[in-house]
Amino acid sequence: MERSPALLDRRELSLAVLVVLAGIFVFGWTIFSGISGIDEELVQVIAPGNADLDLEEAGDYTIFYENMTFFENELYSTGRTFPSGLEIEVVDLSSGEKADLRPPTGSSTYTIGGRSGRSIATFKVDHPGIYRMTTRYSPGREGPEVVLAVGHEFMMRIFSAMLISFTAFFGSIVLAAVILISARRKREEAEKRHREEERMIRGQGP
Repeated sequence: MERSPALLDRRELSLAVLVVLAGIFVFGWTIFSGISGIDEELVQVIAPGNADLDLEEAGDYTIFYENMTFFENELYSTGRTFPSGLEIEVVDLSSGEKADLRPPTGSSTYTIGGRSGRSIATFKVDHPGIYRMTTRYSPGREGPEVVLAVGHEFMMRIFSAMLISFTAFFGSIVLAAVILISARRKREEAEKRHREEERMIRGQGP
């Protein structure tokens, strides 16, 4: 027995709704799992001062200035502008070579878990190892104690998590639309066949 158009619509509509709900779930789960722990990958240091960084991967690293953050259970709120005169130096302890610090190609900012940061410099390491970060104010300058954070491809990881999330969300909407459009076409075809069958029956009558 052929299903009625109404029954066909209800089944396809339910499937479309389930697809959208699944997309929303994947969207939320991906954002939560991809970003909830990503701030822990940022290594915080107090400036001015010295800190040894165990950089486990070669590649590009970004230094962020965190104007609003928590460090060792203490709240730091130091203004949006990076302190003038604060110098940064990163040295490979195995070779004594200084890393080439350069300005970031673009301004990257984040606000995650009560922490707000802005990129201020980048550097590249050729091999994993221990690198010493030294921060100090230039001679004759004084400034506040601030928090810096160092991350490896940090913004790229945030972008990837967001890209996957939005792809899942909008992909589910597109798929649901395809299902509904297909259901509408099937209904139109079924109604057309039904009208043709009625005409044939009326044509065969007495």
